[in-house]
Amino acid sequence: MFHWPKELKFSPGELSIDLLANARRNVLPDGGVIYLQEDPADVFYIVVSGYVRLSYLLEDGTSILYAIVPPGNSFGELGVLDGSVYQDTASAIGPVSYLTLRADLFRGGGSDCAKLMSALNELVIDRYKTYIDATKVLYLSSLTSRLALSILRLAKMMGQKVEFEGRTYEYLGPMVTQSDLGSMARGTRGNVNKILKKWQQSGLITVSDRKIILIKPDQLEQESFASGG
Repeated sequence: MFHWPKELKFSPGELSIDLLANARRNVLPDGGVIYLQEDPADVFYIVVSGYVRLSYLLEDGTSILYAIVPPGNSFGELGVLDGSVYQDTASAIGPVSYLTLRADLFRGGGSDCAKLMSALNELVIDRYKTYIDATKVLYLSSLTSRLALSILRLAKMMGQKVEFEGRTYEYLGPMVTQSDLGSMARGTRGNVNKILKKWQQSGLITVSDRKIILIKPDQLEQESFASGG
């Protein structure tokens, strides 16, 4: 019998054992591709452990990272909702364990499916907001602005907190690389590194145990209005 993990944020309510029995658990190693953009959206996903990178290709072939999905969160929602294709590419960051539900389970009729569709609609709204925020970042004129907003967005998305020198701060863990930040902010790894070092010297962030700790997020937000860099 399958037991819905209590720690998962996606909680569709009291569902029948028959429906839950259709959930499957999968494991992928670091870098493993879960699905590709434009693949048929036949499965809905929920992260149990590890992290999943979501990216999409622009018309010029540039790959843009727009989200990192932490444990307890879902992905692949939009294509499942409208019965089309995935709008992004999903890949594993480190070893990842995830649950899958077949897309047709959402459209089978009955109260269980109605609950699932209601939850799915809410998830799609949240994902759409993520798309919009990511797109806004890409159109900012400077890398400094794009990087500042990307870090703030990602920290909020991940929801991770750490105690540092007696205070609690948001941070980005080692699963987020400078290459990832460059992919989010449309910049090279080298240029991202230069800006991070400048912010570290200014006291806006600090790096400890491979964590990027946001010491002064308000001032970091002001960096998003920078006109150069």
